[in-house]
Parts: sequence; C-alpha cells; structure tokens
Amino acid sequence: MQKMIKQLAFIGLAIAMFMGILDGTIVNIALPGIMTHFNATLSDTSWIVTTYVLALAIFTIVAAKLADQFGRKKFMILGLLLFGGFSAACMFAPSLFVLSIYRFIQGIGAAIMTPIVLPMGVELFGKSKLPLVTAAIGAISALAAASGPALGGVILQFGSWHWIFAINVPLALLAALLILFFTQESYDETVSRQIDFWGILTLTAALFGITFGLLKGQAYGWQSVTIISSLSIGILMVFVFIFIQKNVKFPMLELDLFKLRAFSSSCLIYLIISFALVCPSLVLNYFLQNVLNYSALTAGLMIAPCSLAVAVAMPLGTKLAAKIGAAPINFTGTLIISASLFLLSLIKTDTPRTIIIVFGILNGIGFGLATQSIVSAMKPLPKSKSGIGSGIVNTGRQLGMCLGIAILVTILDANVDQAKDQIHRQADQIVQHKHLSKHVHRVAQTQIDSLFVTGNNSSDSVISKAKMKKIRSRIQKAAEKNQGLPAPKRGTVLSQLYTASSKLSQGSGRLAKGQQRLSEIVADKRLVPVLSALNTSSQRLHAGQQQFSNALAKLAQAGELQNAMHRIQKIRNRQIERSFAHTYLFASLLMLLCSPIAFFTDTKKTA
Repeated sequence: MQKMIKQLAFIGLAIAMFMGILDGTIVNIALPGIMTHFNATLSDTSWIVTTYVLALAIFTIVAAKLADQFGRKKFMILGLLLFGGFSAACMFAPSLFVLSIYRFIQGIGAAIMTPIVLPMGVELFGKSKLPLVTAAIGAISALAAASGPALGGVILQFGSWHWIFAINVPLALLAALLILFFTQESYDETVSRQIDFWGILTLTAALFGITFGLLKGQAYGWQSVTIISSLSIGILMVFVFIFIQKNVKFPMLELDLFKLRAFSSSCLIYLIISFALVCPSLVLNYFLQNVLNYSALTAGLMIAPCSLAVAVAMPLGTKLAAKIGAAPINFTGTLIISASLFLLSLIKTDTPRTIIIVFGILNGIGFGLATQSIVSAMKPLPKSKSGIGSGIVNTGRQLGMCLGIAILVTILDANVDQAKDQIHRQADQIVQHKHLSKHVHRVAQTQIDSLFVTGNNSSDSVISKAKMKKIRSRIQKAAEKNQGLPAPKRGTVLSQLYTASSKLSQGSGRLAKGQQRLSEIVADKRLVPVLSALNTSSQRLHAGQQQFSNALAKLAQAGELQNAMHRIQKIRNRQIERSFAHTYLFASLLMLLCSPIAFFTDTKKTA
C-alpha cells in the first residue's frame, strides 16, 4: 500500500514537471494560428513565448528557495493552481496583450513547480534513491522539452490553438489532487525562514535583464539601446547579487554550492546541451515547415523519434554512470550531440525523411545520455539542498535555451540574409538573359523582387516552396498573353519551325491579298463565289499559320521560363541548405569544444 501511495505521488510530480517544461516549446508551433486569430504580427505574437520563458528564468531559483523555507508541498499546490488556472484563462483571452499577461502568470506557476519536483521526489523515496529519482525526472524533463513540436502538431491537426492550453487544465487538477493526498510536507531544515529581500530583488533584476536581452536581441537589434541596457543592467546586477550574498547573514543562495566542482560542471554541461536542444526543436522545425513546406503535424512526427530516444537514453545513461562514473557518460553524450548536429548540417532539400529522422534519433540519444548531468549535479549535494540545487539546474536549462535562441537564430538569420542576396542577384541575372517578352520580363522581375522582401522573423526570411510555387504561377499566367512575343532563340528546333511558319504565314497573307484583288477585278459573276471561297480559305490559312507561329513563340518562352525557374530553384536550394548547415556546424563545434567540461562532472574526482 505504501508503495502504491509513493507511485501515485510521483505520478503527480511527473505530470507537474512535464507540463511546466512542455509549455516552453509546444506553443511555438501554435503561433501562426494565434497570429491569425488576433490579426497580429509574429513579432507581437512572440511575446506569449517570451513572457513564459522570462517568468521561468526569473523565478525558478527564488521559488525553489522559498519552497525550501516555507514548505515544498504548499508551493507545489500553489504552482499547479496558478499554472492550471491561467492555462484555462489563456484559452479565453480577449486580446494578445491579455494572453501575454496570462502566459507570464502561467510561467510563474511553472517556475514554482519545476524546481520542487526533484526534492519532493527525493523526500518520497529517500537519498539512496537519488540517482533513480533524478534520472526519471531528467528523462521526463528532456522528453517534455523535445516533445513540444510533435505533440503540438498532433493537437493542431485535430483542434485549434486553444487546445494547446486546454490540455493543461485536467492534468494540473489531477497532479494537484495526487500531490495533495499522497505527499508529505518537507523543508530545508538547515536554512532560516528569514527572507533575503535584497537578494531576491537583485537576482530577479539580473535574470530579467540577461534573459530579456537574449530573447529580444534579434527583434530590437543587438546594438539597440534597449538590448545593450538590458544586458548591461543584468550583468551588473549579477555582481551586486554576489556581493549581497557574501555579506548578508541569511543569504538567499548559498554560493558555496558552486565550489563543488561536480555540481558546477554538471550545471554547465546541462546549460550547454540545452543550448544545443534549440537545433532540433527550433532550427530543424523551421527547415521542415518553412523550407520544405511540411505541415506542423508532419514536422512534429518527424521530430517525435528524437523525443522517444531521449526517454530511452536517459535511464540507460544513469545506469551506466553508476558503473563507470558520470564523466564518461556526460562526455559521450555531448560528443554524440556534436556528431548529430554535424550530420544535420548535411541535410539537403531532397534528403529522404528517413535519414532526417535517423539523425534526430542520434541527437536524442546524445541528449538523453548528457542529461545524466542532472544526476551528477545533484549527487554531491546534501538532501536538504536538493531544492535549491534543482532550482539552479533548471535556471541553467532556461538560460541555455535562451542563449541558443539568441545565438543560433541570429546566425541563421545572418546566413539566410546573405543567401537571399546571392539568390536575388543570380535570379536577376538569369531572368535578364532569358528570351522573354517585355511584359513577362517586367512581371518576372517584380515577382522575384517581392520574393526577397524581408519579413519580421527568420521563418519569414526563408524562401519556402510555397512562395516559389506562387511566384512561378504568376509568371506563367503573364506568359499566356500573345502580345509582344519574341521569336524563339536562333539555332533551336523551335526557331527553325517558327521561321518556316512565319514564311508560310507571309506567303498565305500575300495569297489572300492577291485573291481579294482578283475578286475585285473579275467581272464574271459566276467566278465570284469561287474566288470568295478561295479568299476565305486563304485568310483562314493565314490566321492558322499566325496562331501556329504564336504557339511556337509561347512554347519557346515557356521553355525559357521553365529553365529559368529550375535554375533559380536549384540556386535557392543550395543557398538555403548552406545557411542551415552553417548554423548546425556552429552548434556542433561549440558542443565539441565544451565537451571536456564533462570530465569534471564525476563526484569521485572532487574528493
């Protein structure tokens, strides 16, 4: 009976962790639907993602500390009520501004829930079960982080964006009931209940400034006063916070925790792999939907195996770490992630889906193994410090993803902009040298120029297959007109046929004129009907030959257009592929360079 109670309690904790992390990524895929519903720009709509991540990054450590002081169960119930209640409110938000506010409060709920899950799990099963509990929670959090696109795609396939939030309501209620009835209250008995208000204030300011600057740097411009001020104030507040913590009697955060090499190194590894997680969850999703024009469901299902691989590899990594140590597993995981990102850089627009899925699975295996760093981070900490330790680890995850979004999306945008310049220049040259009518030249030039109008985010900048198809259709429609058709290029079969047809048309025209004059001259009324019939036949022959000549000219122009669009398509594919490849290669190289940090994550080496 006692075992069943613990299992039910842990199910409640698992649901809380899964929901809190999932909502950080699942909403991304619903942004187009929310944009349409509120008739807003993507820049404005992105605030519903920004506010949630801001709340998570800002309040996770603070929530963990307060829960340690005043009761983790109380705070968990509070977090679930906030999260579930404002998930329901998000469904019925009357405006985008109100939705963003609701998302911020929902994020506060998630910031309360996520760091408390681990210490409550340890309280349930005891310190001896720490590796098992941490591995399970790590697997759940990794699976949730990677499952956003897949689960979101499935939901949107069968419902509206409202259901992205609706599914949280019954789950939050279930989790609250399980935790309410099957868990005991727990505290950190080693800390005072005196609140470090200045510590909370300066840490909140520091995390807000840094997180906001990273998330909105691309939108506002990295050299804008807003972003420079935000990052500067954030960094300054970090130093102020450290100064306060060293001099206050009851600090909010025990800085001595960072003197534990295994803890600090493991937190850093978790931050780095969270940085790399942006590649499959965001960059690859961009490629599948905005370049290849796959539906949200198709893209989500292609990324889903990566999530499943995480769930399998995480407990496997924990078991291996118990036998051979944490360092080799964390190091192997980061290397596999680096290798998988290198393989993703090889993806082309015609790469089979199976290959892309295999590369994603490899990435999931690496991420699952390296997520064992959560276990190695918590292992050297006393049981009483599992709450604040969990808060630090989870904040590291949020900062890692913010860094990933800031840096990788900036690199992708820069590469795409450069690619667009190359495509635009080469497309202009191709069209200019094609044998087309003036009207088609003008329409083609206008349509190509419109193709390269910069949007307000990287997904708008990517020249999708849908855009290319629409442009091709408009140019082909302009080519249907008969006016001003140029003769086919010399030396081609169509040119020879066109020349012959033109001569026949000229001859039939002269014949028709001659017969008309003859009809006017001949006085014998008996010959008039015969000559008139001959004249009509000659005119029809002349008109038919003119139509045939026009058809040959249109056929030649269509061939020129087809060749031009084919060449532009090839250039577009090559340049866009290169843009994404450079982004993956940067992330792969960074992971490779940072992988030696994993050697310091083993507790045995810190003795």
